[in-house]
Amino acid sequence: MIRSTLSIFKNIVENRKLLLQFSFNDFKAKYAGSALGIVWAFITPLVTVLTYWFVFSQIRSADSSLTYPFIVYLVTGLIPWFFFSDSLISATSVFREYSYLVKKVVFNVQILPTSKILSSLYTHLFFIVIGFVVTSASGVWPTLKALQLIYYLFCLIVFLTGLTWITASTQPFLPDIMQFINVAMQTIMWTLPVIWVPSARIMQILKINPLYYIVQGYRDSFTNGAWFWEHWRYGLYFWVFTGILLLIGTGVFKRLKPHFSDVL
Repeated sequence: MIRSTLSIFKNIVENRKLLLQFSFNDFKAKYAGSALGIVWAFITPLVTVLTYWFVFSQIRSADSSLTYPFIVYLVTGLIPWFFFSDSLISATSVFREYSYLVKKVVFNVQILPTSKILSSLYTHLFFIVIGFVVTSASGVWPTLKALQLIYYLFCLIVFLTGLTWITASTQPFLPDIMQFINVAMQTIMWTLPVIWVPSARIMQILKINPLYYIVQGYRDSFTNGAWFWEHWRYGLYFWVFTGILLLIGTGVFKRLKPHFSDVL
């Protein structure tokens, strides 16, 4: 199973040029029929951030334990969440969306879920820049710890890779999985410290979710928090969880791939 997982990653690396071109074309195609084009990729999340900021800055408690403005806490949590949710939703239906490619024996379908993740990455990089603008305007200036974003972004991409191998491979056989994911996303978002500040006791429970490691890592990188090696135990938990996810994803993909053409 480990050899199969490494083989898929090897194929992704070997087809990196095709993958990058495919992901960029997919990014442009999402908004090709609208007047503003790819501008919508940035407007929608911006409006969401501003809405959350206005609402939650009004109802949060005055004795908040935050040492920086709430807008900083909110934006640094939403940046990885937007990338995760957009990548998962778009990659889950990728085999059905590109069924004409899946049916071609010569096309390497293994790169399709990754192409969706990279397609979402373009918007994500834009919002990382916005994150630095917001934090700097709020008096939280970037430090060397901002370089950790490279590590945490890598963590998130690998985690998404394993997860989307499972969801994308399953979706052709279980179309209702999209409805399940949409419902699950609401639950996951509210069980992460994205738009609310949990107490210390609740935080220990929330850490069961490996995405907590990513969200907190992004926040530490933007706000001069802890170095990633200071959380080495939780980091070990995250990578063990992600490794198991990759192995399961490989097994599901290998088992179901021969039957894609029959159901698409």
